[in-house]
Amino acid sequence: MSQTTSAVKPAKPAKATKAGKGDPAAAAPKRSSMYDSIKDLAKRLLIAHGYHKTTFGVIAKELGITTTNIHYHFGNKNSLVEEVVKDYVAGATEGQKKIWLDETLSLQDKLQAEIGYNRNLFRKYNPGGKTRKPWSLIGRLRMESDVLTDEARAALAGFTTEIHAAVEVAVEQASRSGELKRDTPKEDLILLLTHLIDSLSVFAQDAGGFERVEQFMNSFSRVVLAKYTR
Repeated sequence: MSQTTSAVKPAKPAKATKAGKGDPAAAAPKRSSMYDSIKDLAKRLLIAHGYHKTTFGVIAKELGITTTNIHYHFGNKNSLVEEVVKDYVAGATEGQKKIWLDETLSLQDKLQAEIGYNRNLFRKYNPGGKTRKPWSLIGRLRMESDVLTDEARAALAGFTTEIHAAVEVAVEQASRSGELKRDTPKEDLILLLTHLIDSLSVFAQDAGGFERVEQFMNSFSRVVLAKYTR
């Protein structure tokens, strides 16, 4: 009995997937100027008023859109806040790394750069310089972390971790270069600097203005840092 073999037909090339079919990324709303406007306004409202007073209704009214438009772009409030927090923390982390990982600056110079960096943020929300309006999303939402998503809380906690790592690099570099004396308690210095940087926004609110922050930072520089630098 003879056997015959069936010819195997060549496979047809796969059809291109249409946007929104079988591709989660394609199905997501495209980013637009409205998307960015919603995020920017949400950030400003969160800093000024916190989580609970930042609502889709408030955002929609100020931008002249419907809440449906916001739902289209972000789904729900937690998703919007989470995205705002992640972006803000990423930007803040980058700004801090530019200061503390800059090997051309001494530790004293880095403290002054830190003052300047935070002064700019403070004046953005307190143009007159004498008010005590919140000016840091990180500092503001840490006080409401219980209502945030796990990812948003992780992003806030990650900021402290990144600051600690950058300060550690800066202190070790200063030690190797001879800027710091050999008897410097490096771990203590790293801890103090990390928490100082991490808490400046809250300190500015409690102190009643940025001048007190500058005084505090300069006092730290003279009393603590100067003792261990050459």
